[in-house]
Amino acid sequence: MEEKQGSPSYPTNWGIRFLCDCKMQNKEINIHKGVAHEISTRGVRILSDHPVCQQKKIAMQLMIPSLLNGVPQKIVKVIGHSIATIMRDGQFLTEIEFRHFEKDGLKVLEKNLRQRFDQHFLAQVVQRA
Repeated sequence: MEEKQGSPSYPTNWGIRFLCDCKMQNKEINIHKGVAHEISTRGVRILSDHPVCQQKKIAMQLMIPSLLNGVPQKIVKVIGHSIATIMRDGQFLTEIEFRHFEKDGLKVLEKNLRQRFDQHFLAQVVQRA
């Protein structure tokens, strides 16, 4: 995933559920599970056992683990657009561009990325200065 100005990508291992519209391939529409392998505020790379059709709308639920013990994970609902899918280590790696977050999902994602990766974020700001 290209790093856009002000939107760095971070390595993650967060759970993700997604709906893929497979009607065009005469398959049922199912909820698939995968891993948010790399994420930014602009998009995500999903590693899963399901090939996502290119240039399709995709509904996702991103499960953001809590930083505190005993606190439930945050679920962020987002609509994205699939860019490309490639094979990687026997699984499919799909790049998704975020298009619409439900409610305050973008703020939740931004806050969580800042909390988890603050040192990385600050290092990039210092490098630009």
